Amino acid sequence: MFTTVASYLDPIEAQIARGLLVAEGIDAHVGDEHLSVANWEWRLAIGGARVRVADADAERARAILRAMDAGEYAIDDDAGPADAQLQTPDRESPSSRLAWLAFMLLSLPLPWRRRARGDTVVREA
Repeated sequence: MFTTVASYLDPIEAQIARGLLVAEGIDAHVGDEHLSVANWEWRLAIGGARVRVADADAERARAILRAMDAGEYAIDDDAGPADAQLQTPDRESPSSRLAWLAFMLLSLPLPWRRRARGDTVVREA
């Protein structure tokens, strides 16, 4: 049988909780998700979207969800990536601006490539 371990008014929050439980190795399901999306005004009446797990995993799932609510799984948004390879590429280049301008003015999409600074094109024969 299944036990309801959490209930969320927002079905997206229920899916996030389900994803965390699945990542921790607990088989979880979200119930009443589609009903709360289709009839959003009924969310309070039906109790929102429910996250359900097997009876044997209920206590562990509740502990994981309490840890999530306490912020143990939070990501530091201000911390930058430690590896320079993980930096986002510079999105602006003369070719991208020309392609955007051609698309806006002429409705003509032009291809362009984004290259990191200092990249050289090497073609093998």
